[in-house]
Amino acid sequence: MSGRKRRRPPRPRPAPVRDEATEAAEPTAAPEPRRPWGGALFGQSAESAMPPIGRSLGRGLLAVVSSPVLLAIAVLVPLLVWLGLYALGFEGRPALLVDVLALPPIATYFDLGTGESLLGLGPSFLIFIAIAILIRGVLYALLAGMIVESLEDGRVSSWGLLRGVAAIPTVIVVQVLSFTLILASNIILPVLGPGIGLLGAVGALVGGLFFLGFAPTAAVRQRRGVVESIRRSGRAAMLPGSRHLLFCGLYFFIALPVIVGLAPGGGEVTANPSLSGWIFILAASVLHLGFMGGLAYRWIVAEPSVPEQPVPRRRSPQRQPSRRPSGRR
Repeated sequence: MSGRKRRRPPRPRPAPVRDEATEAAEPTAAPEPRRPWGGALFGQSAESAMPPIGRSLGRGLLAVVSSPVLLAIAVLVPLLVWLGLYALGFEGRPALLVDVLALPPIATYFDLGTGESLLGLGPSFLIFIAIAILIRGVLYALLAGMIVESLEDGRVSSWGLLRGVAAIPTVIVVQVLSFTLILASNIILPVLGPGIGLLGAVGALVGGLFFLGFAPTAAVRQRRGVVESIRRSGRAAMLPGSRHLLFCGLYFFIALPVIVGLAPGGGEVTANPSLSGWIFILAASVLHLGFMGGLAYRWIVAEPSVPEQPVPRRRSPQRQPSRRPSGRR
């Protein structure tokens, strides 16, 4: 035999015995849930406190159509507005009434166009806009209170009106900010050219609804001051994964190109809209209130997650200076 010792082959180790209790205690990987069609756009992010867009619109429309009071408002307001404009001598397209109950700042375009057609540009035009802002502020605040009560309790009563009265100052300020935003965009953006100016005008409308859309509901539910309600509306809009920008862009697309473009007799100037035109106008008014209810529902669900203070930005880690000597010793 040689001087080297012969190594013995390692003995095979027995496999560990796994009983049923051990296997039951170990967590198993859950199968990934399948998302429905369209969930990438209208669904909900796993990290978001906001409900999905589809559910928000469904709950908002249900809150409107299930309330006789809200349905009556959707029917009567366009009719009263048309009678008032007809009494003032308005000559225009009745199809524009589809945006009578639109959310600001889209509704502000209706007021600006109507005031210019009636009075032209001048001091009387500014008085008309001021009265329109005041009327819309009161109406939308009351609507916010009633829609919130319909979402919470499934009914509308005088309690919802009282809660809406407390939100009137906030909603009036929202209307003023919407008018200021449109006025500034009409003055500044045309300098950039027709293409960029149009994109900027669209961005101003969507951005106004993006940051101000939750303010009426926040004022109704929390009864804070005007500035704080608007601030919290912006913080809610910036919640991660909420797809709130998509919600606002979808409303803008439906409220202007789709509804106005599909309105019967869109280019016709007449004092008496047709029956089909009135039916379309009333359906559009219900849809506007449904989007208002969708915004209210999204705020109610996400309200506990809205931060009291602005979320601090993450600072990028600073690079530590190298401790290696620059030269060789």
